[in-house]
Amino acid sequence: MLVALVAGCLLSLIVGYLLGKRIKNKPLEDHSVDTPGYQITERALDTVPMGVVIADKKGEIVFRNNTADALIDSWENGVIGHKVRECLHAAIKENQNSEQVRTPGPPQRTIEITTRQLNELDDVIGSIAVLSDVTEQNRIETVRSDFVANVSHELKTPIGAVSLLAETLTQESDPEVIARLSKRLEAESQRLGRIVNDILDLSRIEGQLLDDRTVIDLEEIVGEVVDRLSTVADNRRVRIQTQTASTFISGDRLQFISLVHNLIENAVKYSEDNGEVKVTLEYINDEKPLVKLQVQDTGIGIPEREQERIFERFYRVDRARSRQSGGTGLGLSIVRNVAIQHGGTVEVHSIEHEGTTVTVHIPAQTLKEKERAEHG
Repeated sequence: MLVALVAGCLLSLIVGYLLGKRIKNKPLEDHSVDTPGYQITERALDTVPMGVVIADKKGEIVFRNNTADALIDSWENGVIGHKVRECLHAAIKENQNSEQVRTPGPPQRTIEITTRQLNELDDVIGSIAVLSDVTEQNRIETVRSDFVANVSHELKTPIGAVSLLAETLTQESDPEVIARLSKRLEAESQRLGRIVNDILDLSRIEGQLLDDRTVIDLEEIVGEVVDRLSTVADNRRVRIQTQTASTFISGDRLQFISLVHNLIENAVKYSEDNGEVKVTLEYINDEKPLVKLQVQDTGIGIPEREQERIFERFYRVDRARSRQSGGTGLGLSIVRNVAIQHGGTVEVHSIEHEGTTVTVHIPAQTLKEKERAEHG
């Protein structure tokens, strides 16, 4: 684990420095040494972003830095404090160890404790522990693991269908059956392509740095997307109405095409026949000018219990309907990531069987800022 490796390197440096600067005939537990070297060491350890706790050969704590105090719930009765003391005692006998401990919360945190003996020549003179808050790292690893598992699951079905259909086609001679199987093969291939494209889009958006922004007229993007989805909407007999104005933002054009496309496509796909999708775009003159993009449909709506999960990758409210319409379950995850990347927010209001409204707020680019950007 990366944190354990970094902690191990830090331990070695601290141990080496402490032993190298230790005053002759002064035991480690005499931690009141008033020397420039000791004071510099203390101040340096207080700037380290990891907690550092040092114990003497009896296992009694003789030093802890500010970060350690911030990470420990209570040195006397807290879960982490008690565990650190245990690890320091154990390190005197076992040399080194590393383990993770969870706090009861809320919020629940995970602290990694890496301990090592302090030795001088052949004598054990104490032990040292380095504490790291690995809560966010563990969360990211869990999300990554779940994402890989979900991708594998989502790809397994269309890949299996393509393989089975292709095998059946090679053994079929009836022209009508061949035509029917070929259409199904084409549909599964397109579905597979959509999943892969959405995964690539999401990966690109999450990993992209927005150092090189351009001025974008969101009204133009809305017009392009509506034109592109007009055939899909006509086939479902869904009307798309737009009420827009020139609204300028600063960001990545391709990302906003993905955002607008996913919002309107979702609204169309989850609308009933003869339904209506309304797209509005306007400036909001607040303390900080914002662009408000709102997509409202008269579709199936989202049950209240499901609304907290709709931004999860591959999550679908109606799986049967989503698969039938070609949905991948990544659309709203892409929308949220684009909005966050550009300092914006996404809100969803939905009533089951009545419809859903998704509202995106993005910091606006004022006309003066636009002109300044265009003229360098």
